[in-house]
Amino acid sequence: MSPTEPVRPGRAQWAALILFAGASGAVDVLAFIALGRVFAGVMTGNLVLLGLSFTGTGDEGGPAAPLLALAGYVAGVAVVAPFTRRRPEEPGTRWPRAVVGWLAAEVVLLAAVAAGWGAADGAPAQPWRDVVLVAVAAAMGVQSAALAGAGAAAGPGTYFTGILTRLVARATGPENIGLADLGSLTRLVTLAAGAATAALVYAASAPWAMSVPLLWALAALACVTVPPPLPRAPSSSTSRLGSRS
Repeated sequence: MSPTEPVRPGRAQWAALILFAGASGAVDVLAFIALGRVFAGVMTGNLVLLGLSFTGTGDEGGPAAPLLALAGYVAGVAVVAPFTRRRPEEPGTRWPRAVVGWLAAEVVLLAAVAAGWGAADGAPAQPWRDVVLVAVAAAMGVQSAALAGAGAAAGPGTYFTGILTRLVARATGPENIGLADLGSLTRLVTLAAGAATAALVYAASAPWAMSVPLLWALAALACVTVPPPLPRAPSSSTSRLGSRS
């Protein structure tokens, strides 16, 4: 790859980004409806809710829930960021091993949360509910920091306002919509789909709800860890024909 060639995610990385968006949507909706009406990954929203909590004019609770979510997210980012800086020798379109490793750690954390959530019958009591909130926010911080470490070959994992802004700007400007823009649009749609699936599962069977973001994230991780199938070797008959010619 030349130094001037733009770096873009490969097919496996695009698939993972789309699926991680579904995980983000699922975690956020569960945090909002079951963990104190805050978000696990949208820290801008939590800062707004934190400000609202200090005024006493809203119907939300006090500042504890947004502060816990902020603390968990910041902790996740702080732990991961020093280990996911891209090395110059690593391929530009692939994610560094450290990035994939920390995304695997996110999946493990979500799996632990899903197990505890199920054991609590989908309704953990205090103080365990706060522990779950911190854990899922930390998982989103891990995801965001890991994907940021992949540079231009990845993209944001929990905040999508910039993606929406760029899509609208390109659609209304002189530039043409490209495949990367379609991938970004798919991520936005999948974000909403992840939220919808988690909400539906929570309404139908709350103990299984936390398995929804886990499955989204597990599928995303599989995209960048399972090696692609090897190309099929030419058959013997094809080889003989080639040798005769």
